[in-house]
Amino acid sequence: MNFLDDHKNYKQYDPDNLYDSLSKISRQIESGWHSADFINLDFETSDIDNIVFAGMGGSNLSAEVARSLSPFLLNLPFEIVANYRLPSYAGKRTLVILSSYSGNTEETLSCAQDASMRSCPSVCITTGGKLKEFALKNDVSLIELDEKHNPSKSPRAGIGLNLGALLALLLRLNPSAKRHFNSKDIVQTVERLSDMVNIHKDTSDNPAKMLASKHKGLGIIFLSANHLVGVGKVFENYLNETAKTFCAIYNFPDLNHHFLDGLIFPTSLKDDTSFLILNSGLFPEIIQKRIQISREVLLKQKYRVSIIKPEITDPVLQVFESLVFLVMFSYYLSIANKVNPEVNPWVDYLKKQLH
Repeated sequence: MNFLDDHKNYKQYDPDNLYDSLSKISRQIESGWHSADFINLDFETSDIDNIVFAGMGGSNLSAEVARSLSPFLLNLPFEIVANYRLPSYAGKRTLVILSSYSGNTEETLSCAQDASMRSCPSVCITTGGKLKEFALKNDVSLIELDEKHNPSKSPRAGIGLNLGALLALLLRLNPSAKRHFNSKDIVQTVERLSDMVNIHKDTSDNPAKMLASKHKGLGIIFLSANHLVGVGKVFENYLNETAKTFCAIYNFPDLNHHFLDGLIFPTSLKDDTSFLILNSGLFPEIIQKRIQISREVLLKQKYRVSIIKPEITDPVLQVFESLVFLVMFSYYLSIANKVNPEVNPWVDYLKKQLH
């Protein structure tokens, strides 16, 4: 029996059942979307000139996805801040979206105070904590995420809650973009992929398990382009925190202007590293050609290369198809690597040392 088909291994290495949360991404999206659809916004959307999203770690992954979908979603400049302060231009016509899953992330709370001092219209996205208290005390619009679909309470495992909430909020600022975002189609796509890679399917019928078996113990360099680069940021986070695996991400076409000559040293890199390229039939022909030639170069340098490609043909749905596949790949890789996918001892250690 393949290691990933023996359910005793999941009980041993995932005792807190992170999988339960990951299997609920479609319900999370519905829940987050619904929450954002019905909150009162205490500002006029026509008064907004730009958007700043403030969030850290698992709480800013939704913003990375949204930014990569900007041609279909956004009609305003959109910046992500993963730090303690807002950019210098933030003011009364800047919408500040404050995202902290726990509500207690110090960098985000600092940005909340910064936004308040500058009289920036704001929206808080959280499950509670000090950020919820800030929103209620300062009459700031609050999207409160319902944790019942994320029983693990891990911020990254609540990706669907954050993503559903953020997309619904951004669509309220740009209603014309709704033609590209049908929540039912998104949920249906997520459910289809979740079923395709579910834990009960043997490795021979489960492409996420199959790929995880192939990458056991290896670091991963992830390459993609255009509307799929946000998925790469999600994948990087999941590989780090879930599979305890090194990951670096690069994007076409920029990587072709420097990266391929940086793979000669260290010579041992090819022994411990594999390339994963997320391609799409929707990429322009020139990007497709760059991917093909880059693969040839990597193989000539004796690197392992795997290419994955979403099956669906809609760009927005490709993002969700790829997201679910890569999240589940990282989960199965954690089991293959014999590590607990939920706990993050070194991140926790750092936070304790800070305080």
